[in-house]
Parts: sequence; C-alpha cells; structure tokens
Amino acid sequence: MKSNQASQETDLIRLEGVTLGYPGTVALQAISFTVKRGEFVGIIGPNGSGKSTLVKGILGLIPILRGTIELLGERPQKIKTLRSRIGYVPQKNQNEAKFPVTVQEVVMMGLYAQIGWFRRPRPSHWEKVAHSLKLVAMEGFATHPFSQLSGGQQQRVIIARALVAQPELLILDEPTSAVDLTAQAGILELLERLNKEAGITVLMVTHDINEIVHFCDKVLLLNKKMCGFGAPSQILTKEKLAPVYGSRVLIYHHKGHPHFLAGDFDT
Repeated sequence: MKSNQASQETDLIRLEGVTLGYPGTVALQAISFTVKRGEFVGIIGPNGSGKSTLVKGILGLIPILRGTIELLGERPQKIKTLRSRIGYVPQKNQNEAKFPVTVQEVVMMGLYAQIGWFRRPRPSHWEKVAHSLKLVAMEGFATHPFSQLSGGQQQRVIIARALVAQPELLILDEPTSAVDLTAQAGILELLERLNKEAGITVLMVTHDINEIVHFCDKVLLLNKKMCGFGAPSQILTKEKLAPVYGSRVLIYHHKGHPHFLAGDFDT
C-alpha cells in the first residue's frame, strides 16, 4: 500500500484510456501514459496529429469524452486550484507580441491567480518577477516594451511568465517555433537547465524531436492516437515512425542518440 501511494506521489500526469474532442467529434483517442516527477517528455507527431489537443485536454480546456486524466493528483476540472503549481507556454501568439506593456508586466500576469485581478502587486511579487526574469537571462529588460523585443526574447519572457509562480510542472506547446536558430538554442538550453538543475518536470510539444533528444527522458508519439511512449531509443525507430510519417523515414545516430528525418531526402 505504501509503495503504491509513493508511486502516485511521483506521478504528475496520468492518463488512462483518454479520448478527447466534442460530442460527435473525436480529436484524439486511446491515450494512456504517465509522466513522473522530474521527467522531461517530448511530444511528437505530424501536423494535425493531436499534439496541441492533448495539451489542452490535460489543462482542462477541451472535454474528455472517455477515460480519466489526473494532473498533480487532481482532475483537470480542478485546474483553477492547481494554477500556481503549473506553468503553461502556449503556441506563439502574434497578437500577444503587440501588447503595449513592459516585460515585467507580462511576467506579472503569471501571478494574477495569486494576487487577484483587481489587487496591486506587493514588493514580494515584484521580487518573484525579477527572479523569474533572471532565470531566463532577461533581467536587464524588465522595463522595456514587450512589443519591441525580438521573437526569441519575447519567448523567453513568456517562459518567465510561466515560471514566476515557481511551478512543479512546465507544459510548453512548440516553444521554439517562429524564432531563429540562435534563439532556439538558448531556449532549449534554458529548458534543459530548468529540468536538470531546478528539478522542474517538463512536458513539451515539439515539431523537431532532434533538438531535445539528447536530454529528454521519454518521447510520446501521436497520430490521432497514441502510437508509442518510451525512451527515445525505443520510439525513434523506423518500425515506430514509418507508420506515422510514411515510408520515407531515415534514422541516424549523433553523439549516441537517435535522430530522424521524414519526407524527401537524398540517400
């Protein structure tokens, strides 16, 4: 009994037989997996495979048609009580990039659940904002207009907003899309450090698993259903990937880790 209880305490996300969508419309089905405390899990699949749908289901933003989801030991319907323990980085929003606010004001938004929308932040809240900006190497931009930052800098600030409440779990939906290669490398280095050094559990949707394969613990492969879940060496194989991406899949190894290319390429 104690062993089972200890196991549950280390499970931050648990899905069992989950189908997501709306009445009459199934978006994703047959999903069962567990993310344990401290793990870094990458979610991959072709466009339209249900990656973002899965994240929204975990966060309680779309209906669960069948099965159960537990997030930090609670059902998604109780997400309001869990917000201070979860950091969420949605897909890049071009409208958000134009907000007429300062960098520190964007990060402060991550504390509104604690402060309340109509209350003034206290000095302790501003200290948390400063600490969060330091984590993402943006402390020198606190008073800069958010709209005047580069794409990579804006994404770091959005990550700082997700971190300001000191979450146990960080969920990111393609955080490196629409930023240049230098910004991508910086963001990925940051996420690896947060996971390995700060112990934050990370669930990350990515269009390119190769960018995180050298430090992620598990890979979840989707294509309207769960097609695989396990260590990168178990999932990044031709047997697993070809049914999802088509027969044009090339597996190669770099620095001891599997990588893959899908589509047209020269051999």
